[in-house]
Amino acid sequence: MAVITSIGVAASLAGCSATESNENEITFFANNTQDSYQKLIDGFEAANPGITIKFSTTNGAQAGYQQTLQTRISGGQLTDVFVAPPEQLNDLVKNNTVKDLTDEPFMADLNDTNKEQSSVDSKIYSMSVTSWTNAFAYNKDLLAKAGYDSIPETWDEFIEMLKALKDAGVEKPYLEPKAGLGAMVESWIGFDSSEASKSIDQQITDGDTTFKDTYGEYYAEWAKLFDTGVMGSEVTGLGDDQVRTEFAAGRLAVMPSGYWDVNTFNDAGLNYAFGRLPMLHKEDTPYAPGAADSGYAINSKISGKKLENAEKFLAYIASEEGLKNVQDGLGLIPATKNYTPEIDEHFSEPYELYLSTGNLYLNTLGWPTSGRSTLRAETFAQLQQVALGSETPDQAASNLDAKIKTLS
Repeated sequence: MAVITSIGVAASLAGCSATESNENEITFFANNTQDSYQKLIDGFEAANPGITIKFSTTNGAQAGYQQTLQTRISGGQLTDVFVAPPEQLNDLVKNNTVKDLTDEPFMADLNDTNKEQSSVDSKIYSMSVTSWTNAFAYNKDLLAKAGYDSIPETWDEFIEMLKALKDAGVEKPYLEPKAGLGAMVESWIGFDSSEASKSIDQQITDGDTTFKDTYGEYYAEWAKLFDTGVMGSEVTGLGDDQVRTEFAAGRLAVMPSGYWDVNTFNDAGLNYAFGRLPMLHKEDTPYAPGAADSGYAINSKISGKKLENAEKFLAYIASEEGLKNVQDGLGLIPATKNYTPEIDEHFSEPYELYLSTGNLYLNTLGWPTSGRSTLRAETFAQLQQVALGSETPDQAASNLDAKIKTLS
C-alpha cells in the first residue's frame, strides 16, 4: 500500500476521536470517497432524524487506507464505525479493537461466504454485505476492427486477439495498472486450487510447495503480453485512474475492471461490455479474482448511546434501502439473502460466470494473516520488474519465496 505522508496522516486524523464527538454523531472512516458514500449517509440520516454521520477517508481513498487505519488505532483516534479489511481482521481482534457482531440481528441475512471471511475463531467481527469480482472491460467498436465481438475463452486466443487489434491499428489493445499487474493469475490459480484439497496459496503458506514451483509458471504465461509486444513496460508507471481514463476516452480496447466502473463507463457513452477473464485451457472452469468485500466494524471501545447509534447505522446498511444505496453509490454488488441486486446489462456475463456461481479466488486469503498486505504489494513490485525486463518470471516468484520467509 502507498505510504501516507505525515502531513496527510495528520490532516486525516483531525477531529476523528470517538470520545471527542457528541453521542448523536457517528464518526465513520472508510476506504472510498465521500461522494461514493453520500447516498448511504443521506439515507441513514433521513431515516434517523437527529443522528448525523461525520465521514472521513484517506487522501486518495483506497491508497494507504490500511496504513492510515493502523495509525489511527495506534494514536487512539479510531472512529465509531470503520471499514475493516480482511487482511487486518486478525490483528484487529487480537488488539481488542472490534466489537463481536456474531449475534446482532442485522447479521442474520448475510451470506455464509461473507460471514466466513469476516470471522476469527468462529466469531464475526465485521459486516460484509457485498462481493466483488474482476472482469475485462472491452470496447466493442475497437474489437470489431479486428473481427471480434467478445473476449476469447483461452489465454493464447486472447493474446492472438490483442495482436490482431494492434495489426488493425488499435494503438492500445490492452493495459493493466501498476498496482494490478497479473490480472489473470488469480483466475488460473483459482481453478487449479479448486481441483486440489487445499488452495495453492495455502499450500505455499504451509510449506507444501513454493511460489517458484507454482507462480513461476503462471507468471511466465502472463509475461507473453510483453514477449509478443501487445503490452509494454509503460504499465509500470500507470495508475488505476490513468488506465480507466484511457478506456473511458475510447483509446483502450481492453482493461481489467469491475462493477465499480459501470457508472463511469456508462457516463462516457461507450459502446462497451464486461467479459470473461481467459483461462489457460479451454476446459478450465472460469474463475476470477474476487471475494467478499471488506466489512463494516464497530469500535469496541464505544458504549451507551454511541454504541446504540453505531448499531443502528449497521442495521441500516444491511436493510434493503441501505443496500440499494451501497450499490448505487459505491458500485458494489450486494450479496445478502434479503436483497436481489439489479445488475447493469453491461456486466451480465461476469455476474453469471463468477458471482452467481461463487467461482472467485483471492490469493491473500491463503497467506499468513500477519503479512497479507505486505506480500500482496510485493507481488505487484515483482511483476513490475518482469515488465521492465529486469527479472524473469521465475526470479520474481523466487523473490516472493524470500519475502514470505520474512513474514513467518
